[in-house]
Amino acid sequence: MMPHSHNAHGCGCVPRPPVRHCRQEAKELLVEDDKTRTDNNPSTGGVGGIINAVRSAGEAIIGGGCCVQLSVEYMPATVSLADQVCDVNVRVQDSEGSTLTWRKQFKEGYHVKECIITTYPGARLTVIVVNAIARVRWCEIFSC
Repeated sequence: MMPHSHNAHGCGCVPRPPVRHCRQEAKELLVEDDKTRTDNNPSTGGVGGIINAVRSAGEAIIGGGCCVQLSVEYMPATVSLADQVCDVNVRVQDSEGSTLTWRKQFKEGYHVKECIITTYPGARLTVIVVNAIARVRWCEIFSC
């Protein structure tokens, strides 16, 4: 995908003579719960063929020069898990230590939620899934 370029007024960057241009770069973090397993071990409480979900997580750093808005796409990790509770947790900790969280529990289907969190460059993004696949997307804006 080619970066989108436009003048500084369109992206919220502060223009300084001569007028600066901004460039948007699309970013994403994909986290898949591919560690769901069948537990047959009586010592761990598993009883023949019961599926135990294991949390999967991914991290990224938010960059750029202007604030960003996060969007998320999510669905069950497999069709066989569609009747079980799936969980997506998106957490952002900014460079000053404040934390914002968005969480959703669901059972089936493909979902898209836009603008779930707004944050600034330097924030740490963490996505945790159980029985689910989630992709968080955002655009980082750079002044050129």
